[in-house]
Amino acid sequence: MMPFDCYGRTNGLKKGVNKMEEEKKEVKQEEMQVQEQIPDIELPTLELEEYKIPDAEVENIQDISKGALKFAFIGSGQCGGRIAEAFYNIGYRKTVALNTTSHDLKFLKLPTKQKLLLDIGAQGAGKDMMRGNKAVLQYQQEIFDFLRKTFGDNVEHLWITIGAGGGSGGGSVIPLIEIAKKYLKYIGIEEPDKKVGVIVTLPTDGEANSTLVARNAYSVMTDLETKVHISPVIVIDNDKIKKQYRGLTVKDFWPKINSTVTGLFHIFNLLSAQDSPYTSFDPVDYRSILEAGRFLILGLTAVDKYDEEQDISAAIKYNLKKTLLAEDFDLNTAQVAASIAVGGKKIMAEAKGLMDKLNYGFDCLSSLCGNSVIHRGIYEDNKESLRLYTIIGGLEKPSLRMSRLHKMAKL
Repeated sequence: MMPFDCYGRTNGLKKGVNKMEEEKKEVKQEEMQVQEQIPDIELPTLELEEYKIPDAEVENIQDISKGALKFAFIGSGQCGGRIAEAFYNIGYRKTVALNTTSHDLKFLKLPTKQKLLLDIGAQGAGKDMMRGNKAVLQYQQEIFDFLRKTFGDNVEHLWITIGAGGGSGGGSVIPLIEIAKKYLKYIGIEEPDKKVGVIVTLPTDGEANSTLVARNAYSVMTDLETKVHISPVIVIDNDKIKKQYRGLTVKDFWPKINSTVTGLFHIFNLLSAQDSPYTSFDPVDYRSILEAGRFLILGLTAVDKYDEEQDISAAIKYNLKKTLLAEDFDLNTAQVAASIAVGGKKIMAEAKGLMDKLNYGFDCLSSLCGNSVIHRGIYEDNKESLRLYTIIGGLEKPSLRMSRLHKMAKL
């Protein structure tokens, strides 16, 4: 019989436990011997460990236009570059110019860092829109980085300015729209379809006698209407300009035209930033017109006579014909509009019945625009005159002008 210890266990079990403990000690000693054989490693410190990915360099260009909304402009091609330059000159400094030829870029009075050459060889696209399209697709990443660097992140609405008859501008506009939307999304702008607009010039009838030019213009206008979602499209009609501005020198012609168009555009942005003791056209009103989609027109008339009730309404009708923008729009298709009266302090204080006449004029505009929403503004300044400004958004295309282009394109 095997002996038991005080706990009732056998001596054999005790021996087994002791043997296990001895084996554990042996294993531990072996591990310590292996560790002693492994030398200490001193890894070198690499500069890469200290390297951090830098933030994208941003020029932080400041807008000095004093307008309510922060706009940025991309001028593509010769004509688009000139329009963009005119916006830069009145304070919209977030402006860049793109072109497939350095010759056109060097004549623009923009900072060199705000010009980008899309070099596809042969110094330009000529009238070949496929080359203009190819250039933007080839340089799309460079253009996106260029916008980020130049514009920063303080942009509310981005405009692309082009000439419809050329190759660089007309061919580039559709891919540029997509890059512009991508940029706006990147800086956190919601609904970029409503925050990208296009300002496009149509060729004169003389220029459109070239079937290629007419086809380019018709193609661009059709694409802007059917292929992309943007808001809005503003059409400048060079044929109308040619007839209205006679007698200018060669040197003064384009600067005069472009400054007139951009100046009219700027007035609405400027007015919406101002307070009024009467009725304000505020930034929300202005934004609703810009985001109404389709086409937009602007007009201005100085009112010399405002004795009769019909004088104001007649001036509002006339100012849409006087504009340099395309005609033939059907006002009944409008979605939203605004009419703004600006008069001298003396006129506002002394012209009896003027308020009634202004209201009658505003109501007439509502009837002309298919009873769409009409925003109103009444301001005073130090000039001894009365001016009426009109802006109408959400219009369908100018069908008669398009039909004429279609005919000249021989399609």
